[in-house]
Amino acid sequence: MSSTKESPLERYMSVLETIAPFAEGLTAAELEAALDLPKTTVNRLLHALLDGGMLTLDTSRGRSYRLGERMLRLLHSSPDTGWVEKISQRPLQTLAERTGLSAFISKFDGASIKSITCVAPDTPIRMYVVPGMSMPANATATGKAILAFQAKEAVDRVLAERLDSFTGNTVVDAANLREELQRTRLRGFAVDLAEHVAGLGSIAYPIFTPPADVAYAVGITGPYGQVIEQNFESNCAAVADAASRLGKLLQLHQRTE
Repeated sequence: MSSTKESPLERYMSVLETIAPFAEGLTAAELEAALDLPKTTVNRLLHALLDGGMLTLDTSRGRSYRLGERMLRLLHSSPDTGWVEKISQRPLQTLAERTGLSAFISKFDGASIKSITCVAPDTPIRMYVVPGMSMPANATATGKAILAFQAKEAVDRVLAERLDSFTGNTVVDAANLREELQRTRLRGFAVDLAEHVAGLGSIAYPIFTPPADVAYAVGITGPYGQVIEQNFESNCAAVADAASRLGKLLQLHQRTE
């Protein structure tokens, strides 16, 4: 991790960026969990931001911290339906930097799976997953990572539709796809072995937010060799860490809705 990320300013920004998507604010304990920082450090950051008018303390929700008037004046927009994009940018940026690959999130709306946000690495050649792009459950890692953890009724509904073929590696047989989903559940992650786009590979992990069902998955994508052949174990570890962190952030949002 670079010294810039460890600077005091970066930590203050981390607190503000974490609180911003939550209209009702976050408690100190929730911030400790979201930022993975010691209690004493979080308290010091909170007190400094309160003194500067960047945060305000709301005692109606067990001492929760919200953006202060001074900070709100600096923002061009308040929390809206794009909260997932806002809350996920830092974890995705970290994932992209750690792997050198594009990091993205996909969402299942009950009928289809689509990408919602992507962060590309700062490299000369980079892939970009366009928000709103369809992520076929039979050909993409995030699609399989999400579908593998759905109820049988949801899986049956998706598999009842025609399974399109995109490359010579695409699974188009429903029975074979069910076996792949079972393997995904057992190992905890899904892979795309050049099944959606020739020459590209992907790894994805579901984002668990108990007690809610799995609606999101986080993944990385890029040249097949770089994703699957060269750094597979380290890439899996990086995506798993991102999924865990995103799960915590999404759960915090659910509790503040």
